[in-house]
Amino acid sequence: MGLYDRDYGRDEYGSSWEPVQAKPKSATIILVVINVALFLIDWLGSGQNANGGLAETLGVTTDTIVKPWMWWQFLTYGFVHGGFNHVAFNMLGLFIFGRPVEQRIGFAEFVKFYIAAMVVGGIIGSLFYVVKGEPALIIGASGAVVATTILFACFYPNVELLFMFVIPVKAWVLCAVFVGVDMLGALGVLGSFDTMRNTAFSVHLAGAGFAAAYFYQRWNFDWLSADWLSNLRQNLSQRSRRAKLKIHDPDRKLRQEAVEADRILAKIHESGEASLTRAERKVLESYSRRQRKKRDGS
Repeated sequence: MGLYDRDYGRDEYGSSWEPVQAKPKSATIILVVINVALFLIDWLGSGQNANGGLAETLGVTTDTIVKPWMWWQFLTYGFVHGGFNHVAFNMLGLFIFGRPVEQRIGFAEFVKFYIAAMVVGGIIGSLFYVVKGEPALIIGASGAVVATTILFACFYPNVELLFMFVIPVKAWVLCAVFVGVDMLGALGVLGSFDTMRNTAFSVHLAGAGFAAAYFYQRWNFDWLSADWLSNLRQNLSQRSRRAKLKIHDPDRKLRQEAVEADRILAKIHESGEASLTRAERKVLESYSRRQRKKRDGS
């Protein structure tokens, strides 16, 4: 993954993109710190093993998609990494591309976008290996980082980046290359390369597709807020109260019994009393007793 060029230029909309100064409250920095801290804790706690000890617990597996009680792994897998290179490249990409994207869409929206991309990537990745019939363990923030990179290219397609820190290429070209490599990898074309063997190409493609849909469909997650959750809770509470009122309606059973009694009496008029079933006779007897009590009480 390349480093951005200091001479940013202008995108196709004519708006310039300047280097982003780190702010005290930056979602990108917070996410990087969380990922690195969790990696170090896992690495040290597992005796400095390359794969750490949290992968099997927090990672997405082939079975995750078919076990609803394990769906929390679609969130946790993105904060676990398998080695230093894994976490280093992911966090470098997040740091480079996450800051301008966060500046464009805002702190809260970027967090929601990042988490949503992570969840989508985990779901698609698990489904992919279910279809292939292969066991798999998916970990890492790659899906969300790829989504962030693609969204950056959508916002700033003509910004020049330094691929491999040397070759200047436009953002949309670099992302097109990334997507092409991921497609070849998902098709198994790159399986002979050792460095590519454990790469979750399906998760990368899911992140790229999610970012493209987010941009071109003009999605946003403003609706996913504390106010929305409060309104949802209030609506559910109101519906629950209405349902309880209906269940405890004392006249409902009487009205239903009266309607059924009218139907039974009409049946007697047309086909005679012998045509009644045992259940219909019981309903009619119960209704008659209730009516007699009502008259006697009055």
